[in-house]
Amino acid sequence: MSHTGPLRLLILLMVLGLVAAACSSDDSSDTTMAADMDMDGEFAFGDPMAASDASRTIEITANDDFTFSPASVSVTKGETVTFKVTNSGKIPHDFVLGDDQLQAEHEAEMAEMAGGDMAMHDEPNAFVLEPGETKEMTWHMTESGEILFGCHQPGHFAAGMVGNVSVTG
Repeated sequence: MSHTGPLRLLILLMVLGLVAAACSSDDSSDTTMAADMDMDGEFAFGDPMAASDASRTIEITANDDFTFSPASVSVTKGETVTFKVTNSGKIPHDFVLGDDQLQAEHEAEMAEMAGGDMAMHDEPNAFVLEPGETKEMTWHMTESGEILFGCHQPGHFAAGMVGNVSVTG
């Protein structure tokens, strides 16, 4: 009888650990991690870098008409650039850098959170911009192809608030 107390405690702790893991992650975020990052935890389309590593700055404006200006930019494979993004509007916007799959999965995650009290937090490839705010993200472009930047505030991406980065070379 004296051994059942510690055994029950161990089982309870294991169950609580499983519940906590289930609450902190859902299938879509697990898929996002697998799709956007390689086995070493790095993004498949490049790497976040320090601003001092950038060879140039690309200025982008997020507008309340659900557009980015410019909507398209070009960089060279191997180049490190800083995206300086300004919210020129009166409503929040965000800037998410990633491929088609990342954008679709992030849009689905934001839709699931809509109406809740969970807010998007800044990540290496994403940040929220309050009205009038400017933030920067520096990125090393390691792969040729198209990378998108999008806003996933409710309804913004669906309204066309997306741009692209053409990585050549």
